[in-house]
Amino acid sequence: MNTRPEARETTRPLLGEIVADAVWPEIISHEDSDRVRKVLSDPTRRRNVEGSTKRSYLLSGVLRCGKPKADGKPCGWGMSGRPRSGVPRYVCPNTPGTDACAGTATNAERTDDHVRDMVLAALESPTFMERLREQDTASTDLYDDVRADEQVLEELARDMGERRISRKEWMIARQPIEERLERNRARLAKVSRVAVLSGFVGTFEDMQARWKRMNNSQRRAIITACVRSIEVRPADPRKRWDPDRFIFDWVA
Repeated sequence: MNTRPEARETTRPLLGEIVADAVWPEIISHEDSDRVRKVLSDPTRRRNVEGSTKRSYLLSGVLRCGKPKADGKPCGWGMSGRPRSGVPRYVCPNTPGTDACAGTATNAERTDDHVRDMVLAALESPTFMERLREQDTASTDLYDDVRADEQVLEELARDMGERRISRKEWMIARQPIEERLERNRARLAKVSRVAVLSGFVGTFEDMQARWKRMNNSQRRAIITACVRSIEVRPADPRKRWDPDRFIFDWVA
């Protein structure tokens, strides 16, 4: 479809206006096109309002404030990212109407690095991985189903390659298997911690290299596959950096 810029006095600046029908078949209607462009240009869709330099905080919600309350129990409130003087930090938020104590903070960059190193060290341990697999009982049947269907597809491909079945028979037979396999793989990815870690676990150096290529969503999936939460205790003013502040609640 052909477009020209909207006039300034209209309510849809810079979206373009349909002024003629193209000679090729339309994919969507004019009305649907208007709706889609209106949604995509809505300024409320913008998430990174500070531009591309806005920091994404890896451990928001994973970190829990460990400052003791009056009864001696830790605050337990989820810490979130908040910079001070341009330095990214995780803090127990000062939010009115909540039980957050606002009494704990930690440098975000050093905390991210420390948690990364602890998680990679755990994943390098065969004992830890075995404990994860033992706890992964909810997905055992799905593992078996996925592997069985993968084997059937391999056998079908071999049969066609050796001309025991025709290409048409192969295509008819594989369709329901592939559909079931796709469903089970999707379910497995949701329930299985080991599935999340598949393809990531290796030597410490290999995992470091893979980590660098990941975005924060992928890194967070690795962390939460290993750790339920991390308690951050109040800082010792005599120490510039104290890794003992961080108490890991490991999944296994």
